[in-house]
Amino acid sequence: MKLPFSGIRILDLTRVLAGPYCTYQLGLLGAEVTRVEQPGRSDFVRFGGPDPELAAAGLGPGFLAQNANKRSIAVDLKTPEGKEIVRRLAVQADVLTENFRPGVMDRLELGAEQLKRANPALIYCAISGYGQDGPMSERPAYDHVVQAVSGMMMSNSDDSGRPWRVGFPVIDYVAGQSAAFAISTALFQRERTGVGQVVDVAMLDAAVAIMAPALAPQLQGITPPARKGDRAASGSPYSGMFETTDGLLALAANAPHQAAALARQIGRPELLEDPRLKDWGNNADYVDLVQDALAAAFKTASAIEWETRLSNLGVPAGKVRSLGDIADSVQLATRGMVQTIADGITGRDYKVPGVGFKLAGDSMAATAPPPRLGQDTEAVLSDLGYDEAHIARLLTDGVVANK
Repeated sequence: MKLPFSGIRILDLTRVLAGPYCTYQLGLLGAEVTRVEQPGRSDFVRFGGPDPELAAAGLGPGFLAQNANKRSIAVDLKTPEGKEIVRRLAVQADVLTENFRPGVMDRLELGAEQLKRANPALIYCAISGYGQDGPMSERPAYDHVVQAVSGMMMSNSDDSGRPWRVGFPVIDYVAGQSAAFAISTALFQRERTGVGQVVDVAMLDAAVAIMAPALAPQLQGITPPARKGDRAASGSPYSGMFETTDGLLALAANAPHQAAALARQIGRPELLEDPRLKDWGNNADYVDLVQDALAAAFKTASAIEWETRLSNLGVPAGKVRSLGDIADSVQLATRGMVQTIADGITGRDYKVPGVGFKLAGDSMAATAPPPRLGQDTEAVLSDLGYDEAHIARLLTDGVVANK
């Protein structure tokens, strides 16, 4: 069975995380993705990370994680001939993605309106920190800063009130996922209308969209409830993070029937008869009573034992695992979420994450390792109709580069 985006050509001018993650998702779904990169070391994710061999090869772990199933051409966009190469690629493309600051592509004469004159069916997706308009639109942005500006850090503050960054670049990835969804939407729309679209994805917008539950009180003019530490967002007193004999257990008995099953399991059914139960998580004395009872009970067995026991009762609970634990888990292996691809150049195998859903009958697999910078320059130019002599001159003049 053909993959959903088989035959769709994507020209990827993005760098770092959000854009490459977007096009990686589409590439796993069958799209033909060609990275257009600046010669040199313009994408620091390529050349970063703790493995010197991978960094030297331009295959840092962050780059490996989201650039399989792509080709790479290195082009100097500041040269007239480099711009012409991109224009010719855009004429053949279904989608172009870029994450320059607003206005940069227009100044390069490669903006949406300029490219769509030659290819009205082109879907042009611009990813930026704050969007193409508004008073913040021209500001530079990385995930760390947008977490602060969006209020996400403050919602993740500790008991002292100091805000904390979420432990991975979550806004980069939700922006990339939003871009992939937007491009998919535009492709579907094009099937009906025959014309392309200009997609504007802002990291700030993507962050606000996923923080809807936290923002909901503010949007209605309601004072938000106080932080609840490690308790679930529901405020259930039967939730939180607890010590066991060998690690931490996360618990979220958010529904009354789950709380009842939990109270009986730990031998404290009287908690369910307490009149303060009707106030659920708003009675501080009752919350303390329940939390103390849970803390004492969970110290009697291991985290996995409690995870299994409570899960069998229909109570959501899980051992707090490390990234290494989950990467090696049978669950992810069964789901095919971690895939192995062989690199014929280094002789190494790389493990990369897959797409976060399954389609019946389709194998959405990473089949080719991430490309070296400019690995496919000659092949891409040849496909465009450049002959060997012309390609050689472009290489000599520094308009393009290869690996």
